[in-house]
Amino acid sequence: MRIYFPQYYTQKSRFLSYTVIAETLKDKGHDVSDVRHNADIAIFSMCDVTEYPQLIKMRAETEGIPLIVGGAFAFNFLSAKIYADAVWIGECFDFADCQSYEDIVQSKYSYVGGSDLPVASQRIEWEKVSVAQIAPKKCYYWGGVGCKNKCAFCFTSWTHRHQVNSKQRIEAAKRVATKNKCHIMISSNEYDNDISAKTFDMMLKDYVKTPIKGSKMIRCGIEFPNETTRKAVGKPITDQEIYEAFQKSKLENGSLRLFHIAGYNPIDDWEEYIAKVSMMLRKVNPPRMIHFMFNNLQYQNFTPLYRERRNINPANYISVKTTRRWYDELRRSCSHVLVGAPSPFQHVACRMGIELARDKRALDFWCKMLSNPKKMTLRSAHKALIDSKTLECPAYQVRLSDGQIIRQENWD
Repeated sequence: MRIYFPQYYTQKSRFLSYTVIAETLKDKGHDVSDVRHNADIAIFSMCDVTEYPQLIKMRAETEGIPLIVGGAFAFNFLSAKIYADAVWIGECFDFADCQSYEDIVQSKYSYVGGSDLPVASQRIEWEKVSVAQIAPKKCYYWGGVGCKNKCAFCFTSWTHRHQVNSKQRIEAAKRVATKNKCHIMISSNEYDNDISAKTFDMMLKDYVKTPIKGSKMIRCGIEFPNETTRKAVGKPITDQEIYEAFQKSKLENGSLRLFHIAGYNPIDDWEEYIAKVSMMLRKVNPPRMIHFMFNNLQYQNFTPLYRERRNINPANYISVKTTRRWYDELRRSCSHVLVGAPSPFQHVACRMGIELARDKRALDFWCKMLSNPKKMTLRSAHKALIDSKTLECPAYQVRLSDGQIIRQENWD
């Protein structure tokens, strides 16, 4: 097939996805181009809800040829289908085997409307994955998908079966990067203990047990403010382990970036958390940066936490004003600290509205609000979620053993 596949995005990490998909299609004999002329189909790899305006634009540009949406967002197939002819669920390798548009729409991995639920393609030809150079001195390589830890809030954990590339292929990719004098980033939820890496994504429980050589940036998810909530959602990190992480960062002269999700717990729980970590930092006084990152919770379909979506409470969501105050408090305990602010509740409402939309009217409303979420107050954004019936979108689950998408009646 002649496939129109433009590079519409600016994020450097997205070149990994583009490269893997384009190379896979070419390997199966398809002609891939960023020029629409004489194309049989157009494809759009959509990673995030914020890319939906680009999908709408591409729909207008591709009138007359079929448009297929894939990527991580495609699991929201009801929403993705509104501006597409078909939605491909899961990995691209089965898609590349299709030799015509008819093959695509007849595949069990494709959603073309109606009540029949699709299956998520899980086949990955790891040996065909290439190193994606995204800058003169930087490249990415796909090391794994999914996660061994099934946190109740994690979309990736519940939509992708946990699979990893082989150590031999990862080492070969590193050699290619070294030869080309590039810094390589392995895209995966796995920690590979590579002493040449500068940044590690690790479970905090693994970090406190694993020696790290050299000055590194360690990224860990704390997520919620107290032990009770963390345990309930599948991330049972203790306060003592957080304290040990601060101590370890000082001992090894490393930096920490800790991720948190506000919006679920009351603000008072977070005030207690900030007071606790302030005391810890005062005792430890780490010499390298401790970066506290905050996001506001989005209830996403396919995750167990989605069953609680009707309990969404705007009063629990934090703002830039809140994180600035927390920064001032933490700064009094440690000079090497940063606090990242989240997107406001209105933005979260827009994200949910787009992902869970089932008709064009609701989708267009939320896309319009996404361009300027400040047009809404917390109260009006919450009211819009309810009035648009966004929170009534059926709950789905991916059966990770075979990829079948099933409706969870008991979550509705």
